[in-house]
Amino acid sequence: MTRPSARAPRRPPLARSRWRDFRGTLRPTGAVLVGVGLAQAACAAVGAAFAYGTGAPERAGPSDLVGLAAGAALTGAIGAMLYLYGRRHASESLGRREALLTVALIWLIAGAGGAIPFLVSGVLGPIDALFESVSGMTTTGATVIGDIDGELVKGTLGRPGGLSMPVLLWRSLIQWLGGMGIVVLFVAIFPTVGAGAKHMFKGEVPGTSAEGLKPRIAETSFTLWKIYGAFTAALAGLLVLLGMSPFDAVCHALTTLSTGGFSTSDNSIAGFDSFAIELVIATFMYVGSVNYALYYALLRRRSLRALVGNTELRAFVAMCALFVAALTASNLERHGGDVIESFRYAYFMVGTTMSSTGYGTDDYMAYSEPTLLLVVVMMFVGGCSGSTAGGIKVERVVLMAKMSWAELRAAFRPAVVHVIRMGRAAVAPEILRDVAVFVGVYLGCLGLGVLFVTATDGVTIGTAFGATLSCLSNMGPAPWYASADNFVAYSPAAKLFFVFAMLLGRLEFFTLLALLVPDFWRR
Repeated sequence: MTRPSARAPRRPPLARSRWRDFRGTLRPTGAVLVGVGLAQAACAAVGAAFAYGTGAPERAGPSDLVGLAAGAALTGAIGAMLYLYGRRHASESLGRREALLTVALIWLIAGAGGAIPFLVSGVLGPIDALFESVSGMTTTGATVIGDIDGELVKGTLGRPGGLSMPVLLWRSLIQWLGGMGIVVLFVAIFPTVGAGAKHMFKGEVPGTSAEGLKPRIAETSFTLWKIYGAFTAALAGLLVLLGMSPFDAVCHALTTLSTGGFSTSDNSIAGFDSFAIELVIATFMYVGSVNYALYYALLRRRSLRALVGNTELRAFVAMCALFVAALTASNLERHGGDVIESFRYAYFMVGTTMSSTGYGTDDYMAYSEPTLLLVVVMMFVGGCSGSTAGGIKVERVVLMAKMSWAELRAAFRPAVVHVIRMGRAAVAPEILRDVAVFVGVYLGCLGLGVLFVTATDGVTIGTAFGATLSCLSNMGPAPWYASADNFVAYSPAAKLFFVFAMLLGRLEFFTLLALLVPDFWRR
C-alpha cells in the first residue's frame, strides 16, 4: 500500500488584471513637468533682469516673481515625484497606447502647471489661469486678459493692472515651447523612451504623416528644434534692428515662430505702427506655416528642389497669394484707394490667419461680409502639415479636393481606377481614409461646440461658431464677438470647454479622443 504524496497543494494562479498598467507613463510626464518648473524659474530671473536693466524696476512685479517662483517650486516638486514613481514601473519602451496616454498627460499636466504663476500672483482666477496657460501651450493665442497694458482697469484679485515683464515673458515662452511641441522637445532630450518615441512623435507632430527626417526620432526632434531656434533668434535680431526694444523683440520672436500670437501690448503689432516690423513679422509667420521637414531637406541637399517640388507648399503659396490679392482689392476703399496701404494690411492679415498666429493690425470686423468669409475660410485651412500652424492643414485640403474630383469622375467613368497623388507619389488608401475621418470628426466637434456654447452662454450662433472655430483650429481671433476680441466674458463652463477644444485641435483629435474609448484601458 503506497502512502499519499506529502506535496503541498498547488496555489491557484493570481488573477490577471483586466486593466493595463499605465503607471510607467508618469516618468516622461514628470520629466516634462520638471522642465516646465525650470522654465518658470528662468522667466522670473530673466524678466526681472530685463525690468531692472531698462530702469523700470516696477515692471519686475514682486507678486509676479513670487508667482513664478512658487510655480517653479510646485511644478518641479510634483514633476520629480511623478518621475520617481513612474520610473519604478517603467518598461524599457512605451507601446502605442502608453505613448498616446503620455502625450495627452504631458499636455494636460503641463497646461495645469503653466497656470500656477497666473493663479498665485493674482493675475487670474483658477479657470482663467488654466485657459490662458492651455491657450499658450497650444499656441491658440486666445486670451482672457483684457488689459495687458494696465490702462483700462486695475487688475483682478486686488493686484495692480497690467502685466509685468516676467509674466509677459512667461506667456511668450509657453507659446514657444508649445509651438514645436514640448513632447518633441522631450523626445530630443530623453531618447531613452525607446520605441515609444516614434509613437509619441507621431502623436505630437501635426499632419497626415510624421515620418522621421533621420533614422532616429531623437535626432529628428533635435534637428527640428535647432531649425526652430535659429529662426527665432534671426527674427529677434531683425526686430531689434528695426527699432523694437530687446524685450519686445524676444517676446514677439517667441510668439511669431510658434505662430501663437500673444503680444506684449493690448494693441498687438498695430501698437508699433511700423510697416517694416509688420512686414518682417508677417514674413516669419509664413515661414512658421511651412513644414519644417522641408527646411531640413533644404539644408541637407543645398537645393531648392525640395521646396519647389513639394505639392503642399505650392498649394499653400498659391492660396496665400490668392487671399492677399482678394483682401487687397476688397479693402482698397477702406484704405482710401491706396494700393500699397491695402496690400500692407492684407499681407499681414493673410499671414496671421493662415499661420493661425492671431496678431492684429487691422479691424477684421469692419470687413464686408464676403471678405470676412474669406478670413473664416483661412481659419479652416491653416498652414502646412508638420508646421507650427493650426487648422485642418493645406495637405488635407488638397487631398480632400482630389478625392472629391476623383469621385466626381467616377460617377460617369466607374470602370477607371482613379489614383490620387501628392506630387508623383500615390497616396495610400489608409491615408485617404484618415483624412476623410479627420475632417468629419473636425466638423462634428465644431457643430457640437457651437451647440454647447450657445446653450451655456446664450450667444448668437455666429459668435459661438467663431469662438469654437478659433479654439479647434488653434487660431486666436474669434470673429463675430461684438464686445472684444478676447474670451473674458464667457462663462466658466464655456471656458473649460474651450480648453478641451484647444487641446483637441493641438493633438488633432484622435490622441485625446482615444482615451474616451473603454477598450483603450483594457488589456
